[in-house]
Amino acid sequence: QFVLVKAVIDGKTVVKPYSIASPPWNKDYVELCIRKAGLVSDYMCSLKPGDKLDVMGPAGHFVLKELQNDVIFVATGTGISALFPMIDAIFEKGTDKQVWLFFGNRTEDEIIYRDYFESLAKNNNFHFVPVLSRPDEKWQGERGHVQDALKKHITNPANKEIYICGILAMVEEVAKIAEEMGFEQGKIYFEKYV
Repeated sequence: QFVLVKAVIDGKTVVKPYSIASPPWNKDYVELCIRKAGLVSDYMCSLKPGDKLDVMGPAGHFVLKELQNDVIFVATGTGISALFPMIDAIFEKGTDKQVWLFFGNRTEDEIIYRDYFESLAKNNNFHFVPVLSRPDEKWQGERGHVQDALKKHITNPANKEIYICGILAMVEEVAKIAEEMGFEQGKIYFEKYV
């Protein structure tokens, strides 16, 4: 789900949605994952402890369904903020299903929540696949785009669900590829960042 942040910047009221990155059982605060990349995110990054925000929500329908199949998550950049609490909830509750995360970023230092996902990957049923589009020469992991890594690692989409979140072009392309790979249409869930 997401919240709407309302800010007054240079005398103009701006409203922007941000995915909730905190787990659903957390009732004390809402965590947001923000990359400084525009008017509202610049404003958000300039705030100091104690500053107040006008926040509305939660809203949205991009939520984790009851887990009945193996599940694949695909995110790029801050798109991980919507998927992070879903993955956290799965392993907090416990599951014997196979869970995959394909996480695309430009460079290694942009991998948000990396320590958490690497720690979780010590479980036999969690597969963390970071993918870099602009890696340095030392990078040993997947290179290119999440779409390519998805096709390489997931050879049988039967009885699997897929959740996709990130920028519009990536989400649309991955959803199309997932359908072409044989994922059932009703098991492809996504949220697009515009």
